[in-house]
Order: sequence, then structure tokens, then C-alpha cells
Amino acid sequence: MSDTVLKKLFQVFINKLEFDPAEFLVSSEEHELSSFQKDIVEKATAIMKDNTIGDVKSFGGNIKVNDDKFKELEKKANEELENQEYDDIKKELKNYVKKLKDLIEKTCVAIIPVKEMPWVEVLFRTVPRIIFDKKVELLDNGIAYYGEIKCVVSRPTIFGKMQNEKPLFAPIMGSVDLAGYKLDDTIKDPKSQIYPYVSAIISSLDSTMTRNHLAKYHEGYQRHGDPICDFLMKDDELINSLERITSGIESERISSEIAVFSIAIPHPADKTTLLLVTDEGDDQNKYARCFEAFLRFSAESCNVPSQPQAPEGIGVIVSQQPGMVRTPGGQEIKTWTAEELAEEAQKRMASQPDIPSWSEEELNKFAAERGTGLPEGMEVWTEDELQELAKKRQGGLDIPEWKVDESMNECAKCGYSLRPGWSKCPVCETPVGAKVEPEPSEELSEEPELESIETPSEESIEEPTPESSEEPKEEPIEEVKETPSEDIEEEKEDQ
Repeated sequence: MSDTVLKKLFQVFINKLEFDPAEFLVSSEEHELSSFQKDIVEKATAIMKDNTIGDVKSFGGNIKVNDDKFKELEKKANEELENQEYDDIKKELKNYVKKLKDLIEKTCVAIIPVKEMPWVEVLFRTVPRIIFDKKVELLDNGIAYYGEIKCVVSRPTIFGKMQNEKPLFAPIMGSVDLAGYKLDDTIKDPKSQIYPYVSAIISSLDSTMTRNHLAKYHEGYQRHGDPICDFLMKDDELINSLERITSGIESERISSEIAVFSIAIPHPADKTTLLLVTDEGDDQNKYARCFEAFLRFSAESCNVPSQPQAPEGIGVIVSQQPGMVRTPGGQEIKTWTAEELAEEAQKRMASQPDIPSWSEEELNKFAAERGTGLPEGMEVWTEDELQELAKKRQGGLDIPEWKVDESMNECAKCGYSLRPGWSKCPVCETPVGAKVEPEPSEELSEEPELESIETPSEESIEEPTPESSEEPKEEPIEEVKETPSEDIEEEKEDQ
């Protein structure tokens, strides 16, 4: 199988397994975190120690506490592996199930209460991934900071990088691709604390649909036109901090030329916006780098000019400059009066190059020519001329049809044409006017000689021998034999 087919089978197996790391998370208040998890949480919260209020709530993946649950997961995986469709990839899928233990143990979450910040609380989580590229591999270098600000942006907005291009903000024109995940609106908890929802958002950053929004805004809209993105792109410090993020391109996790690593998703019902920034670096500075980008992105999103929304049945009246019209997106576009449009038209006509013009008579003449279907001066042939041309194309020779000369008789025996005055046929020496009886067929010899089937030579034609020696001759051959060459030459000249 090709690598593409194997990757699809790998994804099918993962989807059917329905593995959720959140089911294995345990609060640090109930069970102590592992040394790896403690170290990660310490590095993630160190930069905010002076701005935290209250205790940090942390959670870590725990296999020992959830041993029964993990055994059920293994049983489900083994039953699924019995299907023959996984035969070509069964070994790697078994390795995937084994690596799930490492993935759970390297998963941790921290809820950090902060003060003097755009959010009420900041959340941190590790983003371990199991990828398949000919073999299964666990990547544990991914992290993410996320939280909700108390303002609403008009539409989802992403930030990413493109090969050989400057990074940019771009709007998502539609809904976010959450791969089928549906948010339960009945949950009253902050959206940032719904672990599967945030997982779906992080996975959406690698979605082809999400990356296409970035490419479309770059190529189709020349990176300009959306009010939110235009506003955010003006903040150089924000752009510089996001540019320093290690994306999937630099970490070589993805083969695409586009990587999206930051997103803002509005929740109008809650009057909040969820923002998230991820980093895939291997260095220790990634925590400070990722948090700085997240902080600047959140603060600047709070300053984005709000877009007016009309209540039901009521139009919005927004002050605008004279001679300008405001689009639904908030942009102001210049308008023109009829006099201004006429003036612009005159200017364009004056700048046009000289174009030839035709009189009415010339136009009528052209129309008449088009009616006949033949332009003026085109040569036309009659049917007789076409037939004559056809004859000339047949080899270029006009050869008359052959007609029999009725003034000449034919030899009764060989059919040779006889001129008037000849007494016998110069070919077979048959007397002119003689009646020739059909000759009896000669019996073929059992083994005919090759000489009997050869073509007779010219000498044999000029001096034919009698076919049957038994027939008496009226005159001796010596006396009646004449040379017919002169007669033949005269015949050729007459013809």
C-alpha cells in the first residue's frame, strides 16, 4: 500500500478508538503529579508568579489510577485490530497503543488565576502528539497557552506562517473546522476549561481547510481588507512576538508550506473570545516566548474596534464622512455623483488612443458582404471549372478514354488488331477470315518442366511455332513467311 493509504488507515483506527486523554487526567490535590509533570507546570507558571492570585490548579495524566479504564481501551484496540483491513499496518498500530501510556503521562494542564491581565485566568497545557510517517513516533515538545477575554471579535481570526512570505493574520470565512466536534451549549463552565473542545481547536490548526483560509487571504485578497486583521497587522510588537513562535514548519512536524499556530474564536452568547497560541520548540525559552505572544495577542484583541450589530428589525445608523459609504464589514468606500461620473468618463475618453471609424455607407457595405458570406474580391468557381480542376489534380494528365478502332478487324485466334490488306495475323499467322476450331486440351504431364511455365520470349512471339503438327499447312512456311516488322511500324504510326 502507498503511504497515503496507510496514513488514512492509521487515522481510521484512531477515530474508532475514540481515545480522550481528559479521561485519564487526575487533579494534583487528589494524587501527586509525576516529576515530569511537576517540572512542566513549574516552567509554565514561573513567568506569572508575580501576577497570580490564589493557587494554581494542575492536572496530570495518571495510568495507575485509571488502570482499569486503560485496559478497556487496550481491549477495544485489540478487537479492532482483528479486522483484515489493518493487516499491512497492524504492527505500527500495536506500537501506537503502547505509546498511549507515554502520551497520557506527558499530558498535564494548569489553570492559573492572574491579576491585571486581559483574562480572568490563563490555562496552560502540553500538546503531546503521536504521528505516523512510515512508523509511529511520539512528539512531546508541543505546548499551548489559552484563555478568554471579556470582549467579542466579529469573526474567528488566525495567525500563521507561509514559506518565503511574511507571517500574517487572516479571517476564517465561515465556521472553524472542528472535525465534527460539537460544543455542548448547556455546559456553564468557561469554554477554555472544556478539554475536548480545546483539543479540537488545536487539531483544527493543522486542518487543510484552516490553512486554506490563510492562503486565500494572502493570494486572493492581497493580505488586506478585513478590519480585524488590518488592525492587528499594524502592531509591530505583536507581529514580532508571534513571528518568533516555533511552528510546525520549523519543527519539521508537517510537510506543508503553511502553518497556523494561533487563533481567536468569538463566543457572542458569553460575550467572550477564546484565544490560543501554540509552540513546538525544543528550547527552554518556549514558555516565555509562547506566553508573551499570547499576552500581546489577547491585549490587542481587546482594542480591536467593535463592529456595530443591528438589533432585530432596526437598522444601524453609523456616522460616516460625506461622500463615503460604509460596508457591513466597517470599511468606508467613496461614492460619486452623476456629474463626477460623467467627468471621469470624459477624462477616460480623452486618454483613449485613436480608433478608426466608419461611415454609414461603409457599414452597410460590410453588412451586405457578411450577408452573402463572401468578402469582397474573393474568387468564385463554377461547377465546370471545379470538375476541370479535379481532373488536373489526378496526376496532372488529361488522358482521353480508350476507344476501339472500328475500321480494324481482330484475329479470330489471338485477338490481335489487323490492318486492312493483311492476309494473315503477324502474331499467330492465322489467315484472315479463317474460322478457328477450339483446340483439344493437352494432357498435363505428371512432372512439368520449369521451361514449360516460363514466359515466352520475343523471338517466340515473332516466330510462333504451330501448336499441332498434325494439321496440314496450306503453304510451306518458307514461302508464306513474311517479316511483319514494316507492317507493325506502319500500324504504330497510324495509331
